[in-house]
Amino acid sequence: MLNSIYNKMPKKFFLVGVINTIFGYSVGITNYFLFFESIGIIGVGIINNIMAITFAFILFKKFVFMTTNTNWILEYIRSYLVYGIQAIVGIFILWLCITVLKLNIYFSQALSIISVVFISYSGHKKFTFRI
Repeated sequence: MLNSIYNKMPKKFFLVGVINTIFGYSVGITNYFLFFESIGIIGVGIINNIMAITFAFILFKKFVFMTTNTNWILEYIRSYLVYGIQAIVGIFILWLCITVLKLNIYFSQALSIISVVFISYSGHKKFTFRI
């Protein structure tokens, strides 16, 4: 099933997704070491999501969906709606892995990122950028 979903995704979406994943993973690890002691894992998760969603939005808009809609703010807000549930799930996964299961940040961050890939394509295609 995952293979058939992957085959329907444009290759640009997959490539930008890989770049977004590397960015999101790196930001997540960096923010953890910079801010965990002062704001906790939920605060780190919120900062990570704001940075990763903004970065992903820009790449998707410019290189994948290439919409000519000049209302960037509306599309940006829509991207938050698409990522909103996924962000909550990702933050929950971080909290669960680190606080409850006592797993390391590297594994925990990877799990939280993996949770968004296939759902985000449909959400962006049908809602954020409406193509």
